[in-house]
Amino acid sequence: MEHAADPPSAFRQHLQALGERFAHPTFGFFGPQSVAWKVNREAVLMLGGMRALLMQVAHPKVAQGVADHSRFRDQPFQRAMSTFRAVHTIVFGSQQEAVDMAYRVHCVHNRVQGKVVDPIPELSDTSYSANDPDLLMWVFGTLFDSALLGYDQYLPRLRASERTRFYKESMLFARLFGVPDDRIPPDLYAFHRWMDDMLTGSELVVTPTAREIALSLLDGIVFPAISRPLHSILAAGMLPDPLREAFGIPWGRRSQIIYGAGTQSIRRLIGRLPKRIRWIPAAIAADSGASTHSKKQAGRRWHERIRR
Repeated sequence: MEHAADPPSAFRQHLQALGERFAHPTFGFFGPQSVAWKVNREAVLMLGGMRALLMQVAHPKVAQGVADHSRFRDQPFQRAMSTFRAVHTIVFGSQQEAVDMAYRVHCVHNRVQGKVVDPIPELSDTSYSANDPDLLMWVFGTLFDSALLGYDQYLPRLRASERTRFYKESMLFARLFGVPDDRIPPDLYAFHRWMDDMLTGSELVVTPTAREIALSLLDGIVFPAISRPLHSILAAGMLPDPLREAFGIPWGRRSQIIYGAGTQSIRRLIGRLPKRIRWIPAAIAADSGASTHSKKQAGRRWHERIRR
């Protein structure tokens, strides 16, 4: 099913079919026993979110879409925050909230179209559409990969079985996001192989447009001025080496020392924080929305469905 060509009504039907098959009305598509809740509730993953954003704009078509259809120069985090709000609603929202958000994202993406203006010899087709299946897969892939890396970086590493479950659950998220089944790697091993191919292939080209977006993000107005250097170093340290070099982000010995000390300090701090500070608001609201018994029941029902 090529969602890039789907009219909104067809995509709404696709979402409703997923809801009927997989979702609990209250706990949505994932539920309190899912690894998706365990990982995505951690606010510290927002540090990995910068990595995901930089990786996304390393694709010239994504970068051009951001440049043409957002106000990244004066509001560099507007698109970022809307992306994370969408992710959190789909993960932690009720069935209806998740479906409505996924539908809204699809409709917004339908309007994001244009042509890449940076000269790229390797790019034979310069037209782009945000609902292009390959671009959707790249954006989803950066979000999943960065969430997994961020969790491992700042929290106790997930067990092998949890990593497998997290990817299985995230395949459902990809389908809600609009990625067709034939674009989604079938298992975690295949996903890592796909990501390696993307990072070593010719599709990713850090253009002048991408560097301008990256500079706006790394020097964004959301974080206090005193914290921006550390945040930039943390983002740079999580980036794959080829992309860090392509963006021209300095990575000398001083940056590496600060990165190591910063990640260790954050890791120690996270373990001492209460969940009302450590978790994102959507996760706190979802966690408090039902009794322990009903949450366990919902989690078991969801897990049996997703395993099939």
